[in-house]
Amino acid sequence: MGTLSIDRYHAAMGNASYKDVTRLRDKLLSEAQATFYVTQRKLKYAPCLGHERLVRLLVDSQLDRPRLRFLEQDRGGLELFARALEDTQFVGRVRAVSPGTILFANEPIADITGPFGLVQAQEIKFEHAFDLPMTTASLALQFRIAAGERWLSDFSLRRNGDIERAVEVATFAFIGGFNDTSNMEAAHRLDIPAVGTEAHYWQQAYTEFMYEPEIETRTGQPKHFEQVAFERWLDANPNGTTLLLDTIDVHMGAVHAAMAATSTEARRRAFRGFRLDSGDLAKLGAWCLSFFEANGLHDLMPILTGDLDVEKVQRIVEEFPQAAGFGIGTKLSSEVKAVAGVIFKQCLIEDRPTLKASNTPEKSTLPGRLQIFRGMDAENFYVADVIGLDDEEIAIADAARTERLLLPFWENGHHRAIPSITKQKKLVEEQRSHFRDLENYPVTLSARLRSLRDELTVQMREDNSAWEKVLQVPRELAAELAGSSHE
Repeated sequence: MGTLSIDRYHAAMGNASYKDVTRLRDKLLSEAQATFYVTQRKLKYAPCLGHERLVRLLVDSQLDRPRLRFLEQDRGGLELFARALEDTQFVGRVRAVSPGTILFANEPIADITGPFGLVQAQEIKFEHAFDLPMTTASLALQFRIAAGERWLSDFSLRRNGDIERAVEVATFAFIGGFNDTSNMEAAHRLDIPAVGTEAHYWQQAYTEFMYEPEIETRTGQPKHFEQVAFERWLDANPNGTTLLLDTIDVHMGAVHAAMAATSTEARRRAFRGFRLDSGDLAKLGAWCLSFFEANGLHDLMPILTGDLDVEKVQRIVEEFPQAAGFGIGTKLSSEVKAVAGVIFKQCLIEDRPTLKASNTPEKSTLPGRLQIFRGMDAENFYVADVIGLDDEEIAIADAARTERLLLPFWENGHHRAIPSITKQKKLVEEQRSHFRDLENYPVTLSARLRSLRDELTVQMREDNSAWEKVLQVPRELAAELAGSSHE
């Protein structure tokens, strides 16, 4: 059974829309056909992901009796809305861009059309469907661009709060550009590689050899406990493994790793790479690689971790291009600079364009049935996107052809097929190769949409200004109220 994935204002508006006193001229507001569009405002670009989450949420709409009773017993009286949810299976129409499509801020991800009373209550479902996937995939794509062809591993399991969220983060990071995950449940479900190195406490577990050193039989000299720990790890992983060097000190960690790896031929074969988790990773990585090569340990993979963000990865790549890969954890899923901030805004009511004009320009919304037009030139590079109206024919400068990105996705309880995560990942990779400059890609409004938005805004504000004369509000108070509305 469905959950109450609504704010109270959805329930209050839904309930009110079924009352005769709130009707439009010829029908109840609840029955009026409304369209809401969905977009994100805070990420410069992001692969559009979350379609399978949306399907689950739309399918799981029917509420059980305890939740319906909870609505009915609300202090404001929500019986009409509860009855509508009980008696009606939602069958609105949804359009959406294809899963994995790279979109830019303020471009419509999807829209939904149906009776106002039910459609307005779908807001949280759309926001929950797309927010986490697009936030994670956007970051993953940024990490991929920063890392180039180097390996990227999802190490975020410990920071994700619960395993279900962690699996989803691993999923969307993989689609966005990561190669594998440390999350075993995610690797099992997604059929992608699981990776991981030893932790610092492996070395810490061998501190008894600090007090009672093990003697090396060849030389008769005592071994440092960290060398003993490395030897045991190499012996336990003879098919190849990575050693973590910074438990005590990176430089001495490298020395102890080299001594462990060169103590037997089997250990040398097992030593494939090293990981650094603290300090100046570029400088220390370069030093360690040179040290190992000077001691005959060639072709090692330097893996770098430690609260890495996109900017740190970019700097490391510039200063230490020999870095083989990065493990990304905290900055992938918990300490993120910006979330997608998906929004759900009405753009049509009974085929009439509508918008929120707002005193804050960036919070203004778009009117009408929207469409994204993407132009591609003769060399198969994307040249520009235009957000326009669905019934327009858009000509984009320098484009040899133009495609429409918003397509039918859900109708009457049935949805378009959703590609596998591998296919979505491939689509993201393919699209990247068609953008000359993701950071500066042009996105504009069509002249007709811009005109509709501006004219409707002016009309709404002119109608609104009449209140001063009708209500005979003193000019001083009107000015004061107008000023406060801008704060």
